Amino acid sequence: MDSEITVRHLLDLCRKNDRTGLWQYSGFLTPAEQDDFLRCPEAKHYCFRMTGGYEAAERKILAAGDEEVSGAPDVPVRVVEIWPKSEKYAEELTHRDYLGAILGLGIERSLIGDILTRDHRAWVFCLTSAAELLASSLMQVRRTTVVAEMTSPDIPELAPRFALLRLNIASERLDAVCAAFTGLSRGQAEKLFGAEKVFVNGRTITDKSARLKTGDILSVRGFGKAVYDGIEHETRKSRLWVILRKYT
Repeated sequence: MDSEITVRHLLDLCRKNDRTGLWQYSGFLTPAEQDDFLRCPEAKHYCFRMTGGYEAAERKILAAGDEEVSGAPDVPVRVVEIWPKSEKYAEELTHRDYLGAILGLGIERSLIGDILTRDHRAWVFCLTSAAELLASSLMQVRRTTVVAEMTSPDIPELAPRFALLRLNIASERLDAVCAAFTGLSRGQAEKLFGAEKVFVNGRTITDKSARLKTGDILSVRGFGKAVYDGIEHETRKSRLWVILRKYT
């Protein structure tokens, strides 16, 4: 779907919830699609939430509804855990490897959310219908024979892990923070805004002079994601030491 069609579809789900009082769910949305919807003026008239199945999710579904009217939602996001049948012969598999194998089963991309990989294992967040097919059909990723089973998202491996970053910057302007965060020059970092690769709280940011607030989540495509914890202290030369917690 292009941006306009996606936004219309999400608004239709919200209107349907208004008519029926029943929760309505979308497929998984990219950060850009989430941002397009959140920027739509009409979206402010409806009750909804975005969830990807865990705290730090990038790809999320829209759940249209209000608990006071529709009751508690039964969000159709499940987790499938994948591991090698024989770890001795397992390859070093990447996100792309797992995604390719999943799409090779005929599962649509919109049914698949984030894929987390760690220590020869992967956890795939997906809609219920995809989880059932994935758990019963996925037997190989590249040349590695695997086992796939539905599991609970409430497991230690899925808890966010952070690396603490202390960055010295001239100001809290987003281009300054991005340059320090990515290790690029200020000029190189500015190009990321035009390429729509900078997100704050899931929204695309093209204004390089925007300023971060404590608690904002900064994501730079290709460089990672971090929670901005604000200014630690200011130097005598009026530069700032700021703290970020980068997801690892």
